[in-house]
Amino acid sequence: MDFLQENLIVLDADSQVDGNRGIVRLFCKDVEGKTVLVKDGSFQPYFFAMPKNGKISKLKKEIQGLETEKIDAKILDVATVEKIFQGKPKKLLRITIDNPRKIPDIRNLIKDWPEVEETYEYDIPFYKRYMIDKQIEPANWIGVTGKIAEEDEGLPVDRVINASNVKPSHSEKIPKFSAMAFDTEWIEENGRSKLIMLSMAGSGDFKKVITTHGWGKKPVYVEVVAGEKEIIEKFLGLLKKEDPDFLIGYASDSFDIPKLKDVASSYKIPFKLGRDNVSVHVVRRGRISSSRTKGRVHIDLFNFVDHILSTSMRSEVLTLDEVAQELLGIGKKEMKYRDMVEIWTKKEDLERLTDYSLWDSELTLKLAEHILPQIFALCKLTGQIPFDASRYTYSQLVEAFFMRRSFADNVLIPNRPKTDEIEKRRLLPPYTGAIVIEPKKGIHQNILVFDFRSLYPTIIVSHNIDPWTFNCPHPGDREKKVPGTNWHFCTKVKGFIPTHLEEIVNRRRELKERMKEIKKDTEDYRVMDNEQYALKIIANATYGIFGYFASRWYCRECGASSAALGRFYITKVMDLAMKKNFELIYGDTDSMMLKVTKDFPPEKLRAIGERFAQKMNSELPGIIELEFRDLYQGGIFVTRGKGEQGAKKRYALMDYKGNLEVRGFETVRRDWCELSKKIQREILVTILKERDPKKAVQIVRDTIKKINEGKVSLEDLTIFEQITRPLSQYEQIGPHVRAARKSRDRGRPIGEGTIIGFVITKGSGSISDRAEPVEDVKPNQYDPDYYINHQILPASMRVLKALGLTEKEVESDKVQTGLNGFFRK
Repeated sequence: MDFLQENLIVLDADSQVDGNRGIVRLFCKDVEGKTVLVKDGSFQPYFFAMPKNGKISKLKKEIQGLETEKIDAKILDVATVEKIFQGKPKKLLRITIDNPRKIPDIRNLIKDWPEVEETYEYDIPFYKRYMIDKQIEPANWIGVTGKIAEEDEGLPVDRVINASNVKPSHSEKIPKFSAMAFDTEWIEENGRSKLIMLSMAGSGDFKKVITTHGWGKKPVYVEVVAGEKEIIEKFLGLLKKEDPDFLIGYASDSFDIPKLKDVASSYKIPFKLGRDNVSVHVVRRGRISSSRTKGRVHIDLFNFVDHILSTSMRSEVLTLDEVAQELLGIGKKEMKYRDMVEIWTKKEDLERLTDYSLWDSELTLKLAEHILPQIFALCKLTGQIPFDASRYTYSQLVEAFFMRRSFADNVLIPNRPKTDEIEKRRLLPPYTGAIVIEPKKGIHQNILVFDFRSLYPTIIVSHNIDPWTFNCPHPGDREKKVPGTNWHFCTKVKGFIPTHLEEIVNRRRELKERMKEIKKDTEDYRVMDNEQYALKIIANATYGIFGYFASRWYCRECGASSAALGRFYITKVMDLAMKKNFELIYGDTDSMMLKVTKDFPPEKLRAIGERFAQKMNSELPGIIELEFRDLYQGGIFVTRGKGEQGAKKRYALMDYKGNLEVRGFETVRRDWCELSKKIQREILVTILKERDPKKAVQIVRDTIKKINEGKVSLEDLTIFEQITRPLSQYEQIGPHVRAARKSRDRGRPIGEGTIIGFVITKGSGSISDRAEPVEDVKPNQYDPDYYINHQILPASMRVLKALGLTEKEVESDKVQTGLNGFFRK
């Protein structure tokens, strides 16, 4: 057959070994939405050896003569190459072998030779090495030249191509992806957790609920089967038939898939979810479990939300309901566990249960449609397949980005530090971090908020902070010390990290400017927004790789210098502000809050803020830039403990449209009940918007009265916490762990990622002992004293202490006077 050429988009990748030859497999889609498996056996694995001075020729000969038959490997080539190492050209040996799995073995044979200084790039997985070298971007287009394979190996793909050439490509066409979300329901039955229902929702309005209880006239999407075994078999059959590109779950890594796999195993059912005819592989990766499928990409949205999105979200409760409410404006259907058990046991109102289960899958699918484009943008930027990009932490994504850029720049990738080196780094004293100016407690008006745009990235770029450039030998640079240190950075040669960080910062600014001219509801806007968000993630996380103990680019001096310069510039802004007669309310890391004491109209105040930012920017070097973020009509800053100083990062601001911005209060923390959050938010609005502190005090009194009278719903008293590891691994048994263990012992499925809802009940024992799963609590069982003294009063007093009030005054019937004097202009 003649060679063909076509454009494909990469969704997944792995590698195999055929004989002793490595085969890279790329699972792709074509422009028509067909599934194509590309196999490339032309790429050869390699690693580098750095010889000691003057030993390169001798080392080369010794490696060429190395006996490798015992480890069933062959050295194909030993070439002298030049790479950039610590900013300078360096001669190395590139050792190419036949079998990618044998690189560790050959490296171990030579790493301790007297001629070897160090070995490099030996720990990069083969398919990732392939994608780095070819600069392939997953979720983006490649051009493939090759022949259609005569056999498809029985894989569920439309065709297999044996490639002779693969390279990055481009196409304006939008690929057709398909996705399927799923969810499971379990109850306690006969002393074990039993699968009672599995729902699926997919592209093209596909929906299905598989269950073992039937009733009269069922919806067409409900299918009744005999038992658990048949649920799983039907699920696997439908998955194969519908053949989605993405299998989507929420907490499916740690809960749904491991539990389904265990049940499947008990019935001797091969649990194959991918396109490679291999049972799903559940492995531990860091602090999370990962359920790896190949060809069909399994995405657990919870992991991406937890690792990446959560830092910019209001809620700390990362349930499907809370996340969907915040990101989509819609949430789950209400169903308590006890209601589920009752419906299932009585076989009544089963349609409500199937609707509940199906909506979980449909909601997960809607969330995937929102989140997947963000994951794809990170795939393109970092070169990681969607499976990995959706599970990586900030540090892993940044490292992946710079590894790709290293190859493109012919830079030798630093080794990952060994365990003993990591421990040495941990023992070093921490360097001083960001500057924090304690806020002035109380209530303030006319607050102008200023932020440095990407402070640490712009500092790293503007001051060329990089392990290569640290303490360079140039005489002129030695005088340009980082404030408070004896260190300096080169001004003659651009560092590797600043070079690429500047590209990111400039690209993001360009996108942000272009987005201002495009309507928000367009596809172009969404594409640009996802790209700028991916750029933001990498830019803001780069500073962390200098101080992260396990980083390939660890450099304590670089991290400390970045922080020192951050303190220097925020101080510089504060000094100018005081010269301009602003009053400083609060300063923290890269932001500052100032107050104009004169009572100007908002338009005048905004103009003052803009002029101040312009003046400051005329004095800042490089690309460091101060931005006038916004003007607020009022703000409240609370006290810290019993002291007189304010609490850092605990404040609330209200703009001129009545919008409330809250930081550090219980309203945005998960370890407080809903009633505490509601009351605190109501108090903040009452004080800042209505300017009525007496009413705010009365809100607290009325709430305490309702609690004592038993007139508060359990929903408002439930506290939510996440189970982040196996229950057996908890050393400190907090209330949420005790409640989770009780829930597990009563037959409910509890796994990593589970959000447990609990209520503190009346009785003796510790608070943890009295923590009960909300499903098992009756309305009259909650402990009023706990909720008043540990929830309502602490949350309320966070705010009311700023008015000079005490708990005793708030709880008494004494009418407060003179509170309006706390509004400071």
